[in-house]
Amino acid sequence: MSNRVFCIQVVTGSLVVLATVLCAAGAAQGPLHEERKESRRLQFSGQGVRTLDVRAVNGTIRVTGDGGADVRLEATMAFDAETKEALGMAQKNVTVEGREEGATVTIAVRDAAAPTCGEQRDWRQPAWWDRRRYDAEVTLTIQVPRDVRVRLCTVNGGEAVVDGTQGDFDVSNVNGRIVLKGMGGSGRASTVNGTIDAVFDAAPRAESLFKTVNGDITVTLPRDLAAELRIKTMRGGIYTDFDTVEQPVEREPSRRPGQPRFVYRRRGFTDYRVGKGGPELTFETLNGEVRIQRGPR
Repeated sequence: MSNRVFCIQVVTGSLVVLATVLCAAGAAQGPLHEERKESRRLQFSGQGVRTLDVRAVNGTIRVTGDGGADVRLEATMAFDAETKEALGMAQKNVTVEGREEGATVTIAVRDAAAPTCGEQRDWRQPAWWDRRRYDAEVTLTIQVPRDVRVRLCTVNGGEAVVDGTQGDFDVSNVNGRIVLKGMGGSGRASTVNGTIDAVFDAAPRAESLFKTVNGDITVTLPRDLAAELRIKTMRGGIYTDFDTVEQPVEREPSRRPGQPRFVYRRRGFTDYRVGKGGPELTFETLNGEVRIQRGPR
């Protein structure tokens, strides 16, 4: 068994960096792993709705609302590389960027070899000998004031979590689940391959959307909910313990081949009213169940 050593690096200044490298002693080549942590504070200023905008590539984003006045960020970066040279390239290519732009704080994970969520890049595969020889995953743990509006976007390898914020939200993922807890705002939660689990302390005040392709949607709402529910699933059941009234079906005409008259088909959504009605809440999945649950209060 080869000996292994831990290499620890500390950089002082306004940005605190703690890195731990696990490497093969005396070896320049072979599988290498590094974990590095960065922490910083970012401030809101100016007029407008305080907004947190976070974009990542591979990894989890966790945002928690509390009584603080600023944004407190901790980023954990994990690298796996084929060679020492590839590890150095990973350290150079992958960065966490924070910007204070008046009432908006923006945090973005940048990787020179992969597009950041929400940004367009050339997706063509490089030649075999030019391929990237490392994997990088960045976990962002962020604390914000409770009333902040939140926008999160990540792609692979993790989940997007928001806990205890009261502002509006726009949360998107591609290969991973979305978790919302203790929410008080309105907005959108959308993923492709993953579940959506949401719990609201206060019902959404405006139109909201919960959408996935492959996964279940489970949303818990206050007992006194008053809303219009639009629900669609192709391969799964629809469940709720709210008292509902099914609304008239919206239909569109279509002409079948060989038939001279019009027939009508359903658009795919089933509409229900809860209480006296209110904001439109849409729940849509292709392969999964939709569960709309009544909360404890």
